[in-house]
Amino acid sequence: MNYSKSWSFKKLLGIFLWAFLVSSVFLLASCDKEPVLEKKEDIEFPVDDKGYPKNNVVMINNKAYPIDLVGESHMGSEIEVKMDQDRDIVEIVLPQRLPINYWSLDEKEYMDLISYSMVDFPIKDEDMVEGPSAAVQKFGISVPRDERTEILLKWSNVDEIGKLFKDKKEDYLLKIIVTY
Repeated sequence: MNYSKSWSFKKLLGIFLWAFLVSSVFLLASCDKEPVLEKKEDIEFPVDDKGYPKNNVVMINNKAYPIDLVGESHMGSEIEVKMDQDRDIVEIVLPQRLPINYWSLDEKEYMDLISYSMVDFPIKDEDMVEGPSAAVQKFGISVPRDERTEILLKWSNVDEIGKLFKDKKEDYLLKIIVTY
């Protein structure tokens, strides 16, 4: 009698263990190892004749504004954006231009970075050239409604990555003023 109780306990334990292992395998198989990245098709950005993102444009809420990353003046620029009353998220898409540079955002207490992605535009082998980057950086920023918000972005060398925003030496400073 004692032998049959031990056998049914082992059988029940084996069934639970088998169910646990099967569910663990399904759970692990459904997890992606890579984060979901946006594709080029998800980002509207003007491109040149070879398919590279244009370096003299920034897209803010799907509207193009001129910038001068290509020129010798590394001063920067200021863009004023008027928001719709029903919108509180600013979407900014910037060309990386050079693989050794990147854009960084000055996150202030009154705005929140809610999304960020870097997307490489597909370039055909015959159109690839040495030097320019096929990447754009996309920032989604929540700003307070009915207030004037100043967004600062620095285009800096990758050597500046570990530094605080205020300490980064920028090659270009972009100031975006958001009003309602």
